Amino acid sequence: MNKHQRFGVALTAFLLILISGCIPSIHPLYTKDKLVTVKELSGVWSDAPGDITFNKKQKIGDEEKDVKVTINQQEGDRPEIWKFKVADDKQYQLIHTDKEGRTAAFEIHVVKLGDNYFMDFYPGSLPEEEKSIGGIFSGSGELNDLQELQLFPVHIFAKLEVSQKELKITMFNPDFLEKLLERQQIRIKHEKADDSYILTASSEELQKFAEKYAHVKEAFLDAPIVLGKKS
Repeated sequence: MNKHQRFGVALTAFLLILISGCIPSIHPLYTKDKLVTVKELSGVWSDAPGDITFNKKQKIGDEEKDVKVTINQQEGDRPEIWKFKVADDKQYQLIHTDKEGRTAAFEIHVVKLGDNYFMDFYPGSLPEEEKSIGGIFSGSGELNDLQELQLFPVHIFAKLEVSQKELKITMFNPDFLEKLLERQQIRIKHEKADDSYILTASSEELQKFAEKYAHVKEAFLDAPIVLGKKS
């Protein structure tokens, strides 16, 4: 891939940052005093094969009830793989392989705000041994699905729920933030690019935002990433 082709891929990825289901931020969600270690996180997680069941709140009549949702992955499906490894004190390396076999690396930090965990993603360097397996471009000029959100150095963050056997990652809903900002219901530093927003608030401000809306259903995307522990 020549320089002009790479620029085209980079430009496309940058546009995807603005329209995809995430809220990009210049600053990280974490500060040293809020970082935590989650022992269950290390290892290999995948969405296939087999059934993964989780509870989702749904309005039935006038009441909101927990409804069981089951994701079924067939034996023939290519799995999406999330491999977490402790990289440093309270820092993880994530090697993510999407369903096309494209691989990318991320620096992961976990913070605890109130009674909730949140995960901060930032682009990382892919180890040499992983490049031979798939690599970011996988020899085709195509980006890994998760890497498309972060080709440029921005942070994205999500709510994290983890146990010995299940990992659930729920991204913030950018439409929810947009409505708050347009109605002037929240004051948080940001920049507007066309119809999308990039947060420029400090880490402390981001933490207040995340903790305040941690239990607000509309603040998150409806479909979480649900993974099962493989090793």
